[in-house]
Amino acid sequence: MVAVVAACSSPAQVATSPTASQVVEPTAATPPAEGTPFHLNTPGPTVPEGHWRWTGSVIDQDGNPLAAVCVHIGPGDCRFNSIRTDDKGKWVIDFPQVDVMYDFHFVKDGYQTVDQSIRTQGPGDFQVRLIPKK
Repeated sequence: MVAVVAACSSPAQVATSPTASQVVEPTAATPPAEGTPFHLNTPGPTVPEGHWRWTGSVIDQDGNPLAAVCVHIGPGDCRFNSIRTDDKGKWVIDFPQVDVMYDFHFVKDGYQTVDQSIRTQGPGDFQVRLIPKK
């Protein structure tokens, strides 16, 4: 390991090692490397103290469950670590017990995005139907 130390010197006098590399600070979450097995942990069977459990399902136009739908909350886009529906189209999120309005976005390639605002005033459950894009 090579360390570069500079104390009380001008920038022109700082020596650098030819093997040292500059550290770039991340500005956002870094997706896993290609081929990395990354799996989100589904919340356990017990709701953590001080939380409300929200569950739901996502179906297609024929009522069939849709797997791998991104359940994204708030501004921005789906990320590698966003909640996804399971093989039965089910999703689970535990929220802190506060009265808050959340903006849910249900996103899957080939389907129209569904945006739904939900106010968490206790546990809840709802179903979303995604329609294919034309």
